[in-house]
Amino acid sequence: MAVMKPAVPGAGSRRAFLLRGAALAGALAIVGCGGTALARARAEHWLEPAFGITGATLTDKADGTGYPLPGGRETYLPFMFPVAVVASLGSIYIADAGHRRLFRYERNSGLMHALPGVRIAAGSLLRSSPDGTLYVLDAMRGEIQRYGLDGRPQPAMHPRVPSSRYLDFAVDGSSGRVFAVDAMWSVVDQIEPLGRMALAHLDVPAAGPMAIFGDSLLIADAKCRCVSEWRAGRLVRQLAAGQIRLPKALVADAGEIYVLDGFDRSISRVFQGGLETIPATELNLLAPDQISVSGGMMYVADGASRTVAAFRIRRHRK
Repeated sequence: MAVMKPAVPGAGSRRAFLLRGAALAGALAIVGCGGTALARARAEHWLEPAFGITGATLTDKADGTGYPLPGGRETYLPFMFPVAVVASLGSIYIADAGHRRLFRYERNSGLMHALPGVRIAAGSLLRSSPDGTLYVLDAMRGEIQRYGLDGRPQPAMHPRVPSSRYLDFAVDGSSGRVFAVDAMWSVVDQIEPLGRMALAHLDVPAAGPMAIFGDSLLIADAKCRCVSEWRAGRLVRQLAAGQIRLPKALVADAGEIYVLDGFDRSISRVFQGGLETIPATELNLLAPDQISVSGGMMYVADGASRTVAAFRIRRHRK
């Protein structure tokens, strides 16, 4: 009887094995109890690892503002699949699709509290406004839910028409207006601050991740494989044309633009002529899902490694 011998791996398979091993080692470098230090990135990188969060002590006690407090029932809870993260007024909010819950995490105490009644799923997105209001995109229903700083629900923002499906959204901190990309109709809706009315604001060639950039709207356009800037209903410029393969997340902060490419999960800083890109493996990440920026820090939800990673941003020197 013939015996099948295991195939001897060739150079290509050995290289793939080593790359997978490097990615796993990077993930393990992030993992720890609560907030841990990350391995250093290369000196030339514009993202400097700060800390990683793989879980925290969950408490069922909070004060009147929703701040987690010791003294209640406490248990350490590791994350299962964080899909979105946003920092707001010193707190870090983490949406975990594995637990289907939204957590408010305080790094100083290492405690976190689950916002009651909030259900998280794959595709959920988080945004915040300067007053601490938290916005949660319900990907299944297409509506945007809102919660005050104390965690209490506020009136939800509904799509303009029942067939609309919001893919992404951005909050204008100065006016309180919300702009949402309708993936069904390739339209950007403008939702008034009270959420009572949504109006068609802009027709776009392709629906994609969006951000607010001063008085402009940015759309990561999968057709031009670029970031399109729209102002007063007009296309004013395209950034990094042909260089973004599958835009997954887009962020603008302090005059700079960042994009997460879903093709290889790399994170890039966007300029007029191109990109300044860091591969996920060089940041010790496996498969980032979403990014957000606040206070000179970038926060990355990496569901594959069950981690939220934080990086200091080295600003571009002009």
